[in-house]
Amino acid sequence: MVKRAEVYARGSFTIESACVMSLILTVLIGTLYLCFFVHNRAWLTAAAYEAALAGSMEGIRTEGRMQETAETRSRELGNIGFFGAENLSVQVSSGKSVKVSYSADTISDFGGFSWKLKTEGASKVIQPAEWIRKAKALKDIADRE
Repeated sequence: MVKRAEVYARGSFTIESACVMSLILTVLIGTLYLCFFVHNRAWLTAAAYEAALAGSMEGIRTEGRMQETAETRSRELGNIGFFGAENLSVQVSSGKSVKVSYSADTISDFGGFSWKLKTEGASKVIQPAEWIRKAKALKDIADRE
């Protein structure tokens, strides 16, 4: 004969697991969205630095088009490799250095949250041959003394 207390104990386990399962799923989905956010931020930061470097390398040429090169490269890199983001925009500025900035909104069906994602990368325009000559000249001066 089954005791009445054992029947209630089996039913209470089902109710407790149903209540705890919603909390577990909430944490699991939140962690998944956070992983996508971190992945997108890392991807766009790397894309910003790569586009800025491409623009700064173009800047050492006599008729180099830093701004156009950086914009083209940033559009190419911004269209691939990341998930769950919308309204991606890119801004490029050039001068003595090239600066590329991305901004995007993350998509979230979970709780109505929307995170703003902003990253930027910059690279100076340097003349590598001149810089190496200056470094060698300083080394020669230091060796004489």
